[in-house]
Amino acid sequence: MTTGSVDLLVVDDGAGFRGYDCRDVVRVEEVAGEAGGYLVRLGRLGSPREVACREVLGSVTLSPREIRPVPEVLRERIPGEKPWAVGLTGREIYLLY
Repeated sequence: MTTGSVDLLVVDDGAGFRGYDCRDVVRVEEVAGEAGGYLVRLGRLGSPREVACREVLGSVTLSPREIRPVPEVLRERIPGEKPWAVGLTGREIYLLY
C-alpha cells in the first residue's frame, strides 16, 4: 500500500481505464494512421515498455485510502500485464500498472 497520494495518467485501452504512475511516463505519442490512438512510453521507474491505447483521458490524483492492492491470487489469474492495485473513487475504478 502506498503512503502518499499517487498522480496517474489515465488511458482507455478499449477494455477499461488504466492508470500509470505519472513519474514513470517518458513520453506520449499520437499514432498516425486509420486506427489512430496513442503510444505511452514508460520506464522512468523501471524497465522501459510501451502501452498502446485508444485515448488518453487525462490525469487523476488518488489518495492512499482510494488505492487497494490486488491480491496475489487474483493477479495470477489476470492475463498479460498485471495491475499492482485498484484505484477506487466515488465515480471510477482504475487498474493501476
